[in-house]
Parts: sequence; structure tokens; C-alpha cells
Amino acid sequence: MGSKAFVVARAELNNMKDLKDLYTSGEASMITNEIVDTVLGTKLGYIRGLGYGPKPNTARATQRKMAELEDSLRKAKQEAASAQNNLQNRLNAAELW
Repeated sequence: MGSKAFVVARAELNNMKDLKDLYTSGEASMITNEIVDTVLGTKLGYIRGLGYGPKPNTARATQRKMAELEDSLRKAKQEAASAQNNLQNRLNAAELW
């Protein structure tokens, strides 16, 4: 028969399968996340509207990432301007020859 946890897990899985069959065969539809929430309930790590998975970044982390991206963009613009300046200098030197 198995351990108590296994028996409970099997019963929950059967409940999910029954709900899936019920809601995919009729007019009412229920997505997989809704079925899981119905049988297991919502747990830590669940974000309404987003489902399970990593939580979005906090405001502080987002601000830090934005600062890093802005710095990276500034450096890339400086490198592009320097490369363009070098190219223009080479073109001007080539015209003199």
C-alpha cells in the first residue's frame, strides 16, 4: 500500500486527474495551475496571476540592476563614439595620401 505520505500524494494526484477530466470535457475549463491550487491549495512561492516560480525582483534590486544597465549603456556609447572617432581619423588620413 505504501507510506501515508505516498497514499496522500496518490489521492491528490487522482483528485487532480478527476478535475482535469471534468473541466476539460465540458464547457467550463480550468487550467492546470487552477487544478493544482484547488487540490493542494496555494503554497509559499505562489504569486496570484503569475503562478509558481521565482518572485519578481524587489524595488531595490530593480534599481541596482537599472543602475548597472545604465552604466553599461554609457560605457558602450563611449566605446562606440571612440571607435567612430578613430574611423573618421583614419578616413581623413587616407584622404591625405
